[in-house]
Amino acid sequence: MRLLDTTILIDFVRRRDAARRIVQEAEEAGERCATTEVNAFELLMGTFSKGRVRPDRRDEVQRFLRRLDVLPLERTGALRAAEIASRLRAEGRDIGALDAIIAGIALASGYDTIVTRDESFRRIPGIRVETY
Repeated sequence: MRLLDTTILIDFVRRRDAARRIVQEAEEAGERCATTEVNAFELLMGTFSKGRVRPDRRDEVQRFLRRLDVLPLERTGALRAAEIASRLRAEGRDIGALDAIIAGIALASGYDTIVTRDESFRRIPGIRVETY
């Protein structure tokens, strides 16, 4: 199962053809796309400008997020994220905390593929990266 990372979410909202094609093909195949609350947070950050929400952007993002299964951070995902971050840090291949949390949520929820342009996910054992 595939999980959409922030890069593809942003590209979808910006109406980039490649991102829209991936989501559309998945939906046409009966696959419900998923993301995480962390990705939703990152996407929603882009709806603010100088500390103020832009209602038109926020509403568009909220409509898009309703099309997805948005996975929460639960204890099993937090544990997986901590294991990922600790292992990679010990190997000198640290990734950001948010990417570790996204990967932890994905793995704990049964998702083994992340659709992204972010190459750091390739360092995570058990995660397959699909680029677009």
